[in-house]
Amino acid sequence: MQLAIEHHTDYGYSAETSYAVQYVRLTPRDEPGQRVLRWDLDVPGQAVPWRDSFGNLVHCVVQTSRHDHLHIRASGEVDTAETHGIVPVDPHGLPPAAYLRTTPLTMVDGRIRDFAAPFGKFRARGDLALLHALLGGLHDTVAYSQGDTHVHSSASDALAQGSGVCQDHAHLFIACCRTFGIPARYVSGYLHTSAEDGRHLATHAWAEALVPDLGWVSFDPSNRQSATQAYVRLAVAFDYQGAAPVRGMRLGGGHEEMNVTVQVADMFEQ
Repeated sequence: MQLAIEHHTDYGYSAETSYAVQYVRLTPRDEPGQRVLRWDLDVPGQAVPWRDSFGNLVHCVVQTSRHDHLHIRASGEVDTAETHGIVPVDPHGLPPAAYLRTTPLTMVDGRIRDFAAPFGKFRARGDLALLHALLGGLHDTVAYSQGDTHVHSSASDALAQGSGVCQDHAHLFIACCRTFGIPARYVSGYLHTSAEDGRHLATHAWAEALVPDLGWVSFDPSNRQSATQAYVRLAVAFDYQGAAPVRGMRLGGGHEEMNVTVQVADMFEQ
């Protein structure tokens, strides 16, 4: 599947800022299952590329001139293949055990343990059966609802509230995996949907869990499925904080407003 992607991020500030640093993770990973045919990243100021510890391509964007607006544009074409949601383990990447690490957004508490425990019975048929049962249970328990949570909401917050967005679903899936000792990680990226589905008009997020003899297997609780050719992987990390498309700091600037628009189109349908 060949996907054309256009992604704009606009920041507006109520006052001028004299200095800003942004870490931009908006370049798709070139790896088994997806191949970057063309990619352009248009950012203001100086952009220095580097690889983080997860293997993500990151651009550090520094602005030293006074400004009250920031625009970042990422666009290009990615060729994806059907892998049944499986990504091979990178022998040069972090050891899988590193993805058992707890973070504030994926912290396991009594509520999460109580939710996850009943799914343990499926493990008699293997980890894959357990994980798919967990996927369905999470989808049925935590409704997809925009505006009920924010970027600092934890997995426990979303479970207690009974609603959230793709970020919350991924965090909660990861936290539940930790209760079973299964390494799991957060994935940011894009998802091509039909024109009638207005739910994913920004970047998407899902989780991957390590299954012996298979590799990293994707689980998208928001859509109750594993990743298909319609998914494009941008970055992986322990949670949203390490895979956020744009994250940074600034001096001054007053109140900030952000607007994100994303279009993902199948090139053969255009």
